[in-house]
Amino acid sequence: MLIPNKINVTYGAAMPDGKRVLRFAESNAVSTEVLSYSVLKEIRTDKTTVRAGESARVTVTLTNTSAAKLLNVLFTALQPDNASFVAGSVKVNGVALPDADFTAGFDLPDLEPDGTVIIEYELKALKPDTVVRHFATLYFTVDDPERGYVDYYENTETVEINVI
Repeated sequence: MLIPNKINVTYGAAMPDGKRVLRFAESNAVSTEVLSYSVLKEIRTDKTTVRAGESARVTVTLTNTSAAKLLNVLFTALQPDNASFVAGSVKVNGVALPDADFTAGFDLPDLEPDGTVIIEYELKALKPDTVVRHFATLYFTVDDPERGYVDYYENTETVEINVI
């Protein structure tokens, strides 16, 4: 939703000679977009510390907290430094997606208002004495009543896994 914003100011001053001056000023018009389409994004791992070669399970819970249905939902993540995705480990709402590609992204079901989807996968730590920092990105489309179809993306928070 776009909200136009413009301000008008009337001000006055008393001059040293006793004259009173009254002026009017108008600001330039700007529009502010209110993101009324929001997604609660919770990311967590089952371990905060692993040994090199071990894996940690990542769970991302997405909840549509808006009043609109989210369409064309796509989940992506870049491979973090010092870790790799475990092939075949992805599950969406408990259903395995063995061919899921994090870099290209993979489709999630459309999310109805108050709908939730849970994505699970594993990260394998590669190097000792490092920290794996990981986040994911969610892309989606909303059918805005005023602007038509609008595309959005949002990142999760970043989780950290210590590697010993």
